Amino acid sequence: MNVLAPLPAKWPPSRPWLVAVSGGIDSMVLWHALRGAGYGDLVVVHVEHGLRGADSEADGAFVRAEAERHGTPCEIRRVEAAAFAKERKLSLETAARELRYRAFAEVARERRIAGIFLAHHADDQVETVLMNFLRGAGSRGLSGMAEETARRVDGVELALVRPLLAVSREEIEAYAAAHEVAWREDASNGSDFALRNRIRRRLLPEIEAVFGRDARAAILRSARLASLDEAWVAAALGDLPSRGETGGLDVAALRAFPEAQRNRLLLAWLRQSGVPDCGFAEVERVAAVLLSDARPAKASLPGGRQVRRRAGTLFLDC
Repeated sequence: MNVLAPLPAKWPPSRPWLVAVSGGIDSMVLWHALRGAGYGDLVVVHVEHGLRGADSEADGAFVRAEAERHGTPCEIRRVEAAAFAKERKLSLETAARELRYRAFAEVARERRIAGIFLAHHADDQVETVLMNFLRGAGSRGLSGMAEETARRVDGVELALVRPLLAVSREEIEAYAAAHEVAWREDASNGSDFALRNRIRRRLLPEIEAVFGRDARAAILRSARLASLDEAWVAAALGDLPSRGETGGLDVAALRAFPEAQRNRLLLAWLRQSGVPDCGFAEVERVAAVLLSDARPAKASLPGGRQVRRRAGTLFLDC
């Protein structure tokens, strides 16, 4: 069996790639499947978040040993997610994710590799859609994760590729058993440590108990429909009204847009600018600064960022 459908020509095995490997079953299966599909120029990237002590170090040692066994270059980056979360007033999950992408970007810059494979799968997609729905997301959030996205981190434009998004956890487990893929279990997956874990362990089983059936297929179908709607809207949205080369936006031009279009443009701007976990509330905050004539015109955003309005320009600073 194989978990990888034929991959698009835009992801050629002839070019170098990064692959994020935690040591868990999902990323170990992805790495194994990529090797089987002819991706011979891979660099493994493993990020230790400084949260699980000796277990975390053991994960890193396992990934490094597997990389050496397969003759694959391996980059291990250590970060302190708890300290970063406290400093930036972020949730631990958000802080760990931001530091993880910073580590990916650092390796991408050093290795001059523009793309990284990630092991998000169909069950992750279900959890993401539920999280976004309960946060009050629009069609962008209800679309879940895209198979490929671009993310600019610390000046690095990184292509994030998720070839397992249509693959269920059961299929991944079956593949690991059939191919005798070695992997390590993260003990925190069995706890309520993270919101994603609580959704997986408590909310989703309750939803399925109420409806009397597996809800995952329906949630994935809704995500697919939302993604089609979002693609149509994005194509019709138009460009951001930039002002000069500062990365700021033209206040007068934005004020002239209809509210729905303006808010979508502001959301796109925040995400392109790397503001973490931005959604309706953050867009409303930015729109209030944009539309107000009060001074000083500023508001706080996640990640220690601020939005300001000055001399007809809307801009972000740290």
